[in-house]
Amino acid sequence: MFSMEFIYPNFLFLYILVPVYIFLHFHFEGKKKKDIIPFGNLDVLVEAINKTKKVDALKHLPLILKTLILCLLIFGLARPVSTIYLPTKDTKVMFLFDISISMEAEDMKPNRLEGAKNAAIKFVKELPDGIQTGIALFSGTVKVLAEPSIDKSKVVNILKSLNLKSLEPGTAIGDAIVAGTQAITIADKDKVTNKDNRILVLITDGEANIGVDPMFAAAQAKTNNIIIQSVGVGNPAGAIIRGGILTKLDEYTLRELSLLTGGQYFNAQGMRDFKEVYKRIKSAINLIPQKTEITFIPLGIAFILVIILQILRWTKFRFA
Repeated sequence: MFSMEFIYPNFLFLYILVPVYIFLHFHFEGKKKKDIIPFGNLDVLVEAINKTKKVDALKHLPLILKTLILCLLIFGLARPVSTIYLPTKDTKVMFLFDISISMEAEDMKPNRLEGAKNAAIKFVKELPDGIQTGIALFSGTVKVLAEPSIDKSKVVNILKSLNLKSLEPGTAIGDAIVAGTQAITIADKDKVTNKDNRILVLITDGEANIGVDPMFAAAQAKTNNIIIQSVGVGNPAGAIIRGGILTKLDEYTLRELSLLTGGQYFNAQGMRDFKEVYKRIKSAINLIPQKTEITFIPLGIAFILVIILQILRWTKFRFA
């Protein structure tokens, strides 16, 4: 997201010189052709001109480049300033990713694990630069594999490494929330009050059956101004997994712990659902405007065009 303004917008009125320059170009080019008539053998001269000036559609390329350079220089004189919306320096998104055995269920193609991880990878890659991301995997136990940092590749690589062999028994949702809260707050020197920029993204397809009570853990997250965005994976009615076991999604608890912390609960049963879920989560991240002068961009492009123009003058358009 960005917008643009100018430090010296009055310089933009100089663009009126562009059509004047083009008019003068063709005026003097026509005058130049008339001036050559009195000199030399006219037939020989005309033949030479036809050979050298019988150029294809590129014959106006030098003029086009010169006009672009003029436009870019005027744009640079106005000193453009871009307003880019960036996350605050303490924005942290911690993923709590369920790797319980029920994630092998195939009510999502090819299975819940692949669907959830592929969507999460895409989401992480699309997050604005500057957001600190981390990840913890949980089943019956919790493993914090990457604490929040601006290096998104760590989280992406961890997600890519997940496969069905990674799955383990148990679903310790409460323990995962506690671990995620600690990972986000461990580097805090002062209490952070902006909860919009401290998010736990809980991705699970089951119900807590071991460890700390999820609601107690959510209360701890709320105390630390952390919101929980819960994503329930798969059909809420459940699915049959190995051994003929029916796994169920505890939507009620997920919804309650999200509401407690100011977040939302989402159900995702396919890639389309995941895209919409992550779009809504990303839009909830608070961004602040930052103004940056970008005069170097038009000047840099103008410099490159000057080099190209000079090369053309040395070769095909050496008389331009």
